[in-house]
Amino acid sequence: MIKQQGFSLLEVMISVVIAGIALLGLAAAQLKSLQYATNSFHYTVSLIQGQNSIERLWPHICDIQKTNPGLFQDATFRASLSPQVSDYELTLPAVYNNDMQINVSWVDKRMTDNAENQISLNASFPDLSAVC
Repeated sequence: MIKQQGFSLLEVMISVVIAGIALLGLAAAQLKSLQYATNSFHYTVSLIQGQNSIERLWPHICDIQKTNPGLFQDATFRASLSPQVSDYELTLPAVYNNDMQINVSWVDKRMTDNAENQISLNASFPDLSAVC
């Protein structure tokens, strides 16, 4: 008589549990990867928003440096420098300086590792007060 060999029910159930745990681990890794990709997207957009704010200062640089230094403190002018997307917040120094730091921050509630959701850009402008 030939004895049939195969897997027992216990071996199959153990392999199903191991495969399920492995698939859950892969799903968790994929979710974390998507969270970091989204945060990277926010980082890139905030860099663009910060650069745009710096570029918006250039047409007014003579006014700010010589003819109207108070323009930089004007709330309407500062609002015109802010990002056009409401998810990002621009932080400018209180007073104008030719070398200043500009910060753009965002909120990403999906990131739970307390990452600093902020970028800092150093803006340097030449002193044009002599030629304005």
